[in-house]
Amino acid sequence: MLPPHQTPSADLLERIRRYIAAHLQGSSDIIEEAKRKLPRPVPRPVPRPFEGERERHGLARDPGVHEEPLVCGVTLPRPRVGLDGILSRLKSKLDKPKETFSERLLRLIDESGMTDVEVYKRAGIDRKLFSKIRTDKNYHPKIRVVYAFIFVLRLNLDDARDLLASAGYSISPAHEYDLAMQYCIEEGFDIDTVNEILYALGMDVL
Repeated sequence: MLPPHQTPSADLLERIRRYIAAHLQGSSDIIEEAKRKLPRPVPRPVPRPFEGERERHGLARDPGVHEEPLVCGVTLPRPRVGLDGILSRLKSKLDKPKETFSERLLRLIDESGMTDVEVYKRAGIDRKLFSKIRTDKNYHPKIRVVYAFIFVLRLNLDDARDLLASAGYSISPAHEYDLAMQYCIEEGFDIDTVNEILYALGMDVL
């Protein structure tokens, strides 16, 4: 591809290089970070034999039970949400179908107010490829195609991550290219500016 018509300022390129250096992680750092984010094991409750008998006689109160006053002034225990309720809510979330890349992209295009033609032309995608994306809801694009759509649609970082995830990708802190992309997304640059930056950094343009 021919170089862009404009060259980013030296100050901007230096800021991006510093950003990459500050966020770049090795594989061992990523593994340790993932370990820190793992949920801690929940201790199993200690069985309490005859708890029901003790409660009936007013000898003990289960700390896992809240009390709520009734109109007549008598209080009755209100149990916390049980395991069955938690599992039921979790199952409903898991059963909810996730958007594929094609479905999410088309929805984002509709929400942007741009036409399909405007979007794929600005992204540098040819009509045949976009038609394939539109008709095949399970189409798996290359990551640079996803990034191109992200910058044309001017997505924020959360929406960009969601679109990448729907295609099976993520922004990796172990790759300078991904960190350059992340910086550009955070700054809200358009695709032309991004390509100018990538070319100046010696990286593949979109």
